[in-house]
Amino acid sequence: MLLLGLACPTHVLASEELDALIDEATTLRTSDPKRVDALLDQMSGMLAGATTIQRDQVRILRAHRMMTSGQSARAIEELTDLLSSTTDPVARFETASMLANVYAVQRRFEDSLRMLETMLPIAEQVGDAQLRHRGLMVAAIVYNQVGEFRLARQYAERVLRDDPAGRNACAAGGVILEAMNGIGQHFTDGFGQESLARCESQGEPIFSGFVRLHIARQWETQNRQAEALPMLGGGLADVERTGYPFLIAQTRAALAALAQHAGRRTAARMHAEAALANSHDANATEARVTAHRVQYELAMADHDPVAALAAYRLYTDAERAHFNDIKSREMAYQVVRHQSLQQAQQIELLHQKNQLLVLQQNVTEQRARSWLLLALVLVGLVASVGYWAYKTKRMQLKLKRMTETDALTGIFNRQHFAERATAALLQCERDGLPATLVMFDLDHFKQVNDRHGHAAGDWALRQIAEAVQPLCRGMDAFGRLGGEEFAMLLPGLDASAAVRLAGDAQARFAAIDTAAAGYGFRLAASFGVAETRQGGYALATLLSHADQAMYAAKRGGRRQVRVYAPGIDDANAVVETIELLREIVREPVTVDEVPPRRAIA
Repeated sequence: MLLLGLACPTHVLASEELDALIDEATTLRTSDPKRVDALLDQMSGMLAGATTIQRDQVRILRAHRMMTSGQSARAIEELTDLLSSTTDPVARFETASMLANVYAVQRRFEDSLRMLETMLPIAEQVGDAQLRHRGLMVAAIVYNQVGEFRLARQYAERVLRDDPAGRNACAAGGVILEAMNGIGQHFTDGFGQESLARCESQGEPIFSGFVRLHIARQWETQNRQAEALPMLGGGLADVERTGYPFLIAQTRAALAALAQHAGRRTAARMHAEAALANSHDANATEARVTAHRVQYELAMADHDPVAALAAYRLYTDAERAHFNDIKSREMAYQVVRHQSLQQAQQIELLHQKNQLLVLQQNVTEQRARSWLLLALVLVGLVASVGYWAYKTKRMQLKLKRMTETDALTGIFNRQHFAERATAALLQCERDGLPATLVMFDLDHFKQVNDRHGHAAGDWALRQIAEAVQPLCRGMDAFGRLGGEEFAMLLPGLDASAAVRLAGDAQARFAAIDTAAAGYGFRLAASFGVAETRQGGYALATLLSHADQAMYAAKRGGRRQVRVYAPGIDDANAVVETIELLREIVREPVTVDEVPPRRAIA
């Protein structure tokens, strides 16, 4: 009895000692990695008698240490295994938030967003406010990176309303400033300075550097460059000491632009070179665009055409890379959102199939009982079977329609459009007939979502589909490829007919009355046309050609139609394409100069 009385307190003390070690390692995991390593070694010998929650916490600490020591692949493997095995909501929340963070660092934004979908629904089950705030701030930062600034601001403000600790309050203020800049909303100088003071008081130079950048960008849009230059330059030394290449590149590029505006050409050149030196290993595409533009404009001011041409080529290459980077991040959000909608549809389909099975089971039971009834009951049973067969057939037709159409617009989805278009192209090739592919993308559509919300964007997409459908013949294929991008395959028509159809569609877009629905924006699109005469009858080739022509239309000013021709990205080919469209459409087109290649928002 004495031995039993001594054993129980020893077990309790061991568990309490392990909890104390876990708490200490959690507190020190970003400030004293060596001490954390020692604590992890000590805890490894105590796991035999640990609870499930304690084991999960130790695994999370071990994965975090892998992340901070550059072993991201091992950290992902450990966290993924933990997420699939643990049932504790707190552990699942922290694990998913860490995975979302490491995926975002690796620029695997689709995986990061999927982790957010796992984490956010269980946030309210996390009692530790500091842990909950860290997870919500991961979500806010990721949403800013993929261009969903309104969502980012919502989560950051949610953290601020919950009386966060100093570091989380600092991070939330910076995220809100970035989100407001992203959607073109101005914040007050007081809020900006308050956010900066909060981060500096917490000794967070990285967050402080980003806050200064956000303030400087707003002041630049307000023509307050004279104030932005000393404010941003005053924190440069702290930014350099962080050794964070991305932040250094962004700060240096912003200082280069501000110094150039102030006429300080030597400083502008120096900052631009420093920005480029820090940008390549940090995926700082925006910093490269700004730095090369400053170098190009400085060379033009020096009347050095050779240097200006070289800088301009680097500038356009950087701008395209930055545009592709932005589009890939935004597309990641659209893909995950679309997959979520598809998953919801599949769940609904399974529910309907289950209902169908229940109905069929009822029919079978009714048929079995009918053998015991009189002829009148048998007649009723036959009628019932007919009724359920009719219901089954209607259900099958409904399921078939749901797999072939886009849930939002009611037109072909991407997969069914590809099947119909491929079959039509094969028939045209056999018959020796031409075919044309028209692809169009709505201009400035992201601004509609940002300013008016996704409900307005969905309404606009439905209006676009309804406007184009009357222009399609029975043999044409019209579908939504994704987001705000649509395509039409026109068997038997050449490029000139396709251009006229695109013009009719453009006119219908302009006639859509958004004010009647409670909004206030205009709808227009950039069209790209590709025909089998240039690309053959392969759908993939026609899609690629039409996409290139559509991109040329975007660069040429949007709200126009471009026909694919080899070399359409070249300046001379752009002019030739515009002249060709003048002859086809019979409308005056003025080309003063070929616009420079730039990112399309």
